Amino acid sequence: MTVGFIAATVPAKVVHASDTTLFRIAMQQTGDPLQWVAIARLNGITDPWIVGSQDILIPPVLPSGPQTGILGL
Repeated sequence: MTVGFIAATVPAKVVHASDTTLFRIAMQQTGDPLQWVAIARLNGITDPWIVGSQDILIPPVLPSGPQTGILGL
């Protein structure tokens, strides 16, 4: 599968976030706030609220298919 190969070889983008939410980051970076789940999984985050500041990895190729916006589904 080409998409999986591309996703595995292209490094994730790093954004600096401070006192925001993964919903907002997903909207700014991908145009789809429901992609916060893919971002959370990549970063090992379960809480969409970013308190303080930290670097967040943004996946280069986002998952296809329906997105529920709910972590774990």
